[in-house]
Amino acid sequence: MCGITAFFSFTTIDKPVLDKLSLCNAAMLYRGPNEQDIWNDEKVALAHVRLSIIGVANGHQPIFNEDKSIVLICNGEIYNYISLKKELESKGHSFATLSDCEVILHLYETYGDNFNAQLEGMFAYCLYDIKKQKLITGRDIAGKKPLYYAVLSEGIVFSSEVKVIKSYFSTNTLNFEVLRQVQKYSYAIATGDTYIQAIKKIPHASFSTSSQSENVTLKKYSERNFKATFEGDYQEACNEVKRLLFSAVEKRLMSEVPIGVLLSAGVDSSAIAAVTREFRENVSVISAGYKGVFSVDERKEAKRFSDDMGLIWNEIELDSNDFSSSLEDILEHLDEPNGDVAMFAQWAIYKKAKNMGFKVLLSGNGGDELFYGYKPHNQYAESLQWIRDYYLNDIRFSAKSKLKAIVKEILFFNRNTKSDFLVNAKKTYDFPVFNELNKLAFKQQIPFERIDWHRVDTEYYIDKIYYFMHYAWLTNNCYFLSDKLAMAHSIEMRSPFADSNLIHFIDTLPLAIKFPNQQPKQLLKDSLKGIVPDYVLNRPKTGFTPPDTYINDIIYNYNPRFFSEKPKNFPQLVTDYFAAKL
Repeated sequence: MCGITAFFSFTTIDKPVLDKLSLCNAAMLYRGPNEQDIWNDEKVALAHVRLSIIGVANGHQPIFNEDKSIVLICNGEIYNYISLKKELESKGHSFATLSDCEVILHLYETYGDNFNAQLEGMFAYCLYDIKKQKLITGRDIAGKKPLYYAVLSEGIVFSSEVKVIKSYFSTNTLNFEVLRQVQKYSYAIATGDTYIQAIKKIPHASFSTSSQSENVTLKKYSERNFKATFEGDYQEACNEVKRLLFSAVEKRLMSEVPIGVLLSAGVDSSAIAAVTREFRENVSVISAGYKGVFSVDERKEAKRFSDDMGLIWNEIELDSNDFSSSLEDILEHLDEPNGDVAMFAQWAIYKKAKNMGFKVLLSGNGGDELFYGYKPHNQYAESLQWIRDYYLNDIRFSAKSKLKAIVKEILFFNRNTKSDFLVNAKKTYDFPVFNELNKLAFKQQIPFERIDWHRVDTEYYIDKIYYFMHYAWLTNNCYFLSDKLAMAHSIEMRSPFADSNLIHFIDTLPLAIKFPNQQPKQLLKDSLKGIVPDYVLNRPKTGFTPPDTYINDIIYNYNPRFFSEKPKNFPQLVTDYFAAKL
């Protein structure tokens, strides 16, 4: 796990560029405290800071192929690198390191640009073909690892962090529409834009090519396919889910450094901990709670599960001082504005984990999005499905009333193309937006890309909705927070539910199997019987939202720095902070 920066020059690499790359490395040292280096020729410069996880002894980057005609920097893990390495060695390739990332070089030698879909893992890379003077960059299917870029007059810069580009390369103008999204939903739903106009991000499951004749050409290398091709029965599906989840966890246990598991009392994290216990005798788990008596504190239930499974229990207790004292540090490392108050607990957990000696943590992120875990969204999908499948086909309703229903449906789908209703069906995340920001966003009128969820090729609205949840909420919020805040403490976060093989299998299932009796996560729960205790599988879903008093104190004591209005909620506070930092 690392921090990377690449610069493609339209003229030639000079000392000022190399000096800036040195500053980039220094600014991201927490992402890679073990090693750092810079390589360059006359056209491209690559900078890398390394957190050593696999190939600790000799995985230094930048890495070269056999004749040093191709060079690579990579942030992330390639979980299927062992099988890929064997295949590539059989084709005559030789490896210089034990690093998992080196397979990317030899895949490119063998398959050209069409290698990305063969990679299983979480990654962001910059690969430079020296002879062709072509820079290729890519990002993993789930979008777990970030990669940003800016096209400048003198060249193109790519980096793991916005603030590196902002500080040393880019001309900076605020993107008020992205800030508006954060204030309204707590996170940005834009796929390729950041809160700074000139700085973009490579979307999930995409790669780019850059050369003298083209700036940044983006291409998608993988897409979800919701065609039901599975021909087995329900029990066979459960067996395959279990097999794939075991495989996903096993691959994410590859490490030469200590690994821990984040544990709440919920199904997802308990599943990861229980499966991990099948592969390792001594499994350390970390749980957190809030000082005082709060309904969201699940430590008691998590401790029971830990004891029953024979896990090594670790806990932390959060209080309001942890929140107020860490605000500036959290926002500084967050890199982009985000108003999810879960960041405070995550920050404290990662800090504790680092002090305990862990460099890798496993989490249950992604289980709800894969197995239809949100009841409000399920109910909304059912309503839309009814409009389409029953109401419009019922002869008892007049053509006029059907037309009204169609118009209503279209408005729901395309309300200014913002998918406002979808972020949460009950508007849990529908926060007020500063009047001042609304006016600025309207005046700016910046075109940008969003998740086009209603065009997903499936007959079921629930698939459309969870597609959006995967690549807006999960990628832009959950995975975003876990990367930024964990890497701030030099910790790598791994999420078995993000496994591409598991996701693709679920996509092949008929709806009656993957969403039996319209019960959230029933397929996952039935797949885990005998692995996870019934008292966990049958426990009602709860969140980990901090007590209101913790957050309200921070908001009350914050004075606006950019907007004239005083923030009334945390997303407003965060956007004001980032706007003022520009």
